[in-house]
Amino acid sequence: MQVIFQITSAAADAQKALLGQLHNLLQYYHEQQSRITVEVAVHGDAWPLLLTADNPFADKVKELHARSVRWLICRNTINGRQLNTDQLLPFVEVVPAAVAHLVERQAAGWSYIRC
Repeated sequence: MQVIFQITSAAADAQKALLGQLHNLLQYYHEQQSRITVEVAVHGDAWPLLLTADNPFADKVKELHARSVRWLICRNTINGRQLNTDQLLPFVEVVPAAVAHLVERQAAGWSYIRC
């Protein structure tokens, strides 16, 4: 199973919901003794979720990364918000365009969940 999540919201409740959904999904597949590949495409206003500083969710993001969740951020978001990659958690990967990445994953058969 392969699934990609998309988040564009800076709202704390939306980000908290995403983190909870990821935890629940990973727990379910662990209990089923099944493999799952999970990516999260972060773009738009959701970029603070991946910051090292002033991020109330940083520990949870790190924990989910340790459980094999890949965290992706859009290069267009980085450029538009004038961010530096050194402001991001060290394991965050940059994709050229999150929307294009989502399209490619869906075309390859990945399940898609928007948060």
